[in-house]
Amino acid sequence: MSGPAQHTFLFADLVGFTAFTELVGDEAAADVAVAFQQATAHLADDFGCEVVKSLGDAVMIHGEDAARVVTLALRIARELSEESWCPPLRMGVHSGTAVRRGADWYGSTVNVAARLVDAAAAGEVLISLRTRDLLASHGAMTIADRGPLRFKNVAAPVGVFAAAA
Repeated sequence: MSGPAQHTFLFADLVGFTAFTELVGDEAAADVAVAFQQATAHLADDFGCEVVKSLGDAVMIHGEDAARVVTLALRIARELSEESWCPPLRMGVHSGTAVRRGADWYGSTVNVAARLVDAAAAGEVLISLRTRDLLASHGAMTIADRGPLRFKNVAAPVGVFAAAA
């Protein structure tokens, strides 16, 4: 008998969006946020993942295969870093169990993924130890150990790695 289903969540965020909005104005910033949401939705679809929701300058993406979600994160990072309209991105990816209610997902796995994106620097894709362990192979990507991090309201430290293409 197999255990509970594993899910992987990716949070992607435009870094410094508040300052960016002050610099370019509300209309231009909103256009950038919408373009970001559309670009990530298109790429997520290509990888068999779903955009759960857009949160202004951030998106939450769900996938069932950790390797596909991490590869998606690296693809988003690569493609959008080449776009002159797109501010720097940061991303966090975590895997584990989660509960779906309606069109949204809940649980500690989602919460940790959200904390990882907050801990990421501009241009960085942070993945948890659990997600790293679900990758069958690293292929062409590099994975650098960032050590354990403690997050607010998360009981145990989370092993964190930076993934790069």
